[in-house]
Amino acid sequence: MDNHPRPDSSPFRPDLSLDALIVLGARLNPRDQPGRVARLRLTHALQLWRHLCPQGYVLLTGGVRPGCGASEARAMADWALDWVGEEWGEALREALKSCLILEEASRTTAASAYHTLSLVQGLGFQNIGLVTDAVHIHRAAFIFRRHFHPRDITVHPLPARGLVRHYWHNRRYWWLGKMALREGGAWVKALARLAFRTEKR
Repeated sequence: MDNHPRPDSSPFRPDLSLDALIVLGARLNPRDQPGRVARLRLTHALQLWRHLCPQGYVLLTGGVRPGCGASEARAMADWALDWVGEEWGEALREALKSCLILEEASRTTAASAYHTLSLVQGLGFQNIGLVTDAVHIHRAAFIFRRHFHPRDITVHPLPARGLVRHYWHNRRYWWLGKMALREGGAWVKALARLAFRTEKR
C-alpha cells in the first residue's frame, strides 16, 4: 500500500493566467528531505506549473529550522527536480530548473509572505498562484492577501487536497488532532496581530 498522500485530482483552470506559483514549505524529515506534507504540496504545484504556467516561475519558500542541515526551500527544489526528471524526463527537468526561485529566510507563513513580496515585486508579477495543503490554505491566503493586495498583486489560492483523507484512511487520528490544534493556534496569533495593529492605528 502506498502510504504517501497524493493530491486529489481536480480540473485545471485554463482561464487562469499566472506569472508564478509560490509553494509554501513544510518540515523536513530526519534525512533533510521533504516530508509527506511538503511532497503533497510539491506534486500539486508541479502539475499546476506544467499545465497552467509552464513559462512561469516556481517560488519555493522555507528557511532552515533548528536541527536541520538544509532549508526547506532547497530540499524542496532538489526533490522537485528529481521527481520531474523521473516522471517527465530531462527536458522538463531543465525547464523547471530555469524557473525555480528559492526564498530561504522564512520559518513562518507570515515571514514567507513578507519575504516573497519583494521578490514578486522585483520581477513585476501581478498574478500569483499560492500553493499549500487544504488545511493551511485559508490562513495562508488571508496572510498573503494582506501583504500582496495593497500592491495590486492578485493571489489565487490553489490548495493541494488529500492530506486529511490520507491521515484518516491510515488512522492517524493523533496527527489530525495535532494539525487542527496547530492551525487553530496559528489563526489566533494571526488575528491577534491584526487586532493589535488596528488598535495602534
